[in-house]
Amino acid sequence: MKVNVRLMLKSDIPQVIAIENYWDYLSKWGKEGYTKVLQNSYIYYSLVAETKYHSKFPSSVSDTKIIGLAVLAFLFDHGDLCNLVVSPQYLGKGIGQQLLSKCLEVAKQGYLNRILLEVRHSNHRAVRFYQRNDFRITANRKNYYSHPPEDAWVMERLILSPGCRDSGEV
Repeated sequence: MKVNVRLMLKSDIPQVIAIENYWDYLSKWGKEGYTKVLQNSYIYYSLVAETKYHSKFPSSVSDTKIIGLAVLAFLFDHGDLCNLVVSPQYLGKGIGQQLLSKCLEVAKQGYLNRILLEVRHSNHRAVRFYQRNDFRITANRKNYYSHPPEDAWVMERLILSPGCRDSGEV
């Protein structure tokens, strides 16, 4: 499957919301939330993963479908991975990995020291995914989530060690 990871556009928001709505336990950002994120591009780096599909109607040309998204916030010396979501039918196909890899690349280019994220205790698939990508659990946040209420693991991945900005070392 050919996937393109690119910056999110305002016109992508309806498809992004549709992906968000697949998952009952996600905190819903909605149109207003994603619009604010796109308006604050100096803080947020917002990505979508898209794939081409062909319509069943012979006269139509191929089109694209958003199948995943990621939002990385730049907060001083570290990043916060606010969202990384993939459509259920595309789980296990490397879409999340492509989105995370792009976020890590951007974090490195932005001289971020580390990336933090929160993940529900019950989201074992996500915890394993982040652990495979060198994130480690560093803390617990009690009652972090609502709808339904649940604790969150705080996970962290180091990007740059202190002082390597000048030397180029990683």
